[in-house]
Amino acid sequence: MEGNEYLLEILVRERLDDARALTARHALVARSRPPRAPFRARIGRALVALGERLGGAHPPSAAASGARFL
Repeated sequence: MEGNEYLLEILVRERLDDARALTARHALVARSRPPRAPFRARIGRALVALGERLGGAHPPSAAASGARFL
């Protein structure tokens, strides 16, 4: 039984090392990304972009439409 416990200890140690390496990789990737804007800010920007797309970025000016004021 001693041999099996030793083998089990080695296998557990290897799995722990793999899990720690994976966690370190995930932490490194998370730190390399820029922080995300809050959800409400992202929704707001999306709604503004949608409004600009549907209504046009700028309303037409009086000079561009050819209207003359007396």
